[in-house]
Amino acid sequence: MSAETSRIRRIWRNPFAQTVAIGLAGMALVALASLYASRTAGRQEAVTDVRILTEIVATAVVEPNLTPELMQGSTDSIAQLDAVIRARVLTGSTTRVKLWTEDGRIVYSDVPALIGERYEFDADKQSSLATGEVISEVSDLQGPENRFETMYGEMLEVYLPIDGPNGERLLYESYFDVSAVSESSDRIFDALAPIVIGSLALLEAIHLLLAWGLNRRLARAQRERERLLRLALDSSNEERRRIAADLHDGVVQELAGTSYAISAAAQSAHASSLHTSPAHTSSPHVQSPASQTATADLDMAAIAVRRSLQSLRSLLVDIYPQSLSGRSIDVALTELLAPVETAGIDTELELEGLPPLSQETSGLVYRVAQEGIRNAMKHGEPTRIAVSVRQDGQQLLTSVTDDGDGFDPSAEVPPDHFGLRLLHDAAAGQGGRLSVESEAGTGTTLTVEVPV
Repeated sequence: MSAETSRIRRIWRNPFAQTVAIGLAGMALVALASLYASRTAGRQEAVTDVRILTEIVATAVVEPNLTPELMQGSTDSIAQLDAVIRARVLTGSTTRVKLWTEDGRIVYSDVPALIGERYEFDADKQSSLATGEVISEVSDLQGPENRFETMYGEMLEVYLPIDGPNGERLLYESYFDVSAVSESSDRIFDALAPIVIGSLALLEAIHLLLAWGLNRRLARAQRERERLLRLALDSSNEERRRIAADLHDGVVQELAGTSYAISAAAQSAHASSLHTSPAHTSSPHVQSPASQTATADLDMAAIAVRRSLQSLRSLLVDIYPQSLSGRSIDVALTELLAPVETAGIDTELELEGLPPLSQETSGLVYRVAQEGIRNAMKHGEPTRIAVSVRQDGQQLLTSVTDDGDGFDPSAEVPPDHFGLRLLHDAAAGQGGRLSVESEAGTGTTLTVEVPV
């Protein structure tokens, strides 16, 4: 793992960095959705404006200038209406005007060649005539009645029914340049976009300020938690040192003295029985059965005391191990695995490319190995235990692997099992993390990862 990757991982694990990243991602999504909605709303508003304009022009400009002569095809009436439409309608974005009868005949168009021609209405035109609704759509310009509009490209077509001079219903149709409609939509969007972006930016700024304040409080709480944890660990180490000193200077010394005294008593009893043999005994150097039993009991007592003393000294090493450093961690781990080998279990110790370790890190490595070995011996019935300590980029990985019974890591840890919880807190206090991989019948791997 490269140093840059490790740095990125550490940054990403920071709650404030996660809050900022999630907040910015959320703001970006909301901004995109809002801008899309603003663009859609702007286009709809522009189309609505065109429809309103068309309705006003049709009822206020075109409808009053319709005459019965126009309906009969009078050239003068057509010319008169054409002059009005060119002066008051065909301005700006309006590019074409048509006026239809209900049977599909064009009674007026600003293209004279279309006047008098008859075409079949599509469904939208029929619906507009039947319902009186203003309808707009993007024209495909494929029909023969649109052959003079193909030069304009894409166009917006708006039509609505109006009243003719004799009360008949006519269909007024006008065409608009889509680019002009888009320009109107863009103006609306340009007015809405700063409001949307500004509001979201202000909201995100408030969110970041709140997150920053919360992160500071969390950081203070974390520092206080780490301080209390260090105090607890220091107090634990001090208490272990005191207990170890009391045991060593008290019980261990007394047991050692007792062991020597019992051994001396056994030797004295053996020598005394040889000089005080009964007179009827054929050999003065043969012990009586009672003396033999007493001497054997004393020897067994001496052996039991020495074994107890050895176990107590091993316990002292567990309670208060030797001073650890980057150079002595291998010695400490070797001594930790020695009783495991004595119990007939295969062991393996792997130390790969270790940098100089601080006293705190060395202590954590030792506690990880100690807890992993203790759990394996107590619960797993393994035939092999392997301890590995290696550097991976900027991380120090300590793992204990056994081939014992294993367990379900998702199951809740018993309330009286504090070892893993203490390791978790100790690792977190050094900026690391604890992980346990296990499965019933396949063994367990306990791993702690901390920054070097």
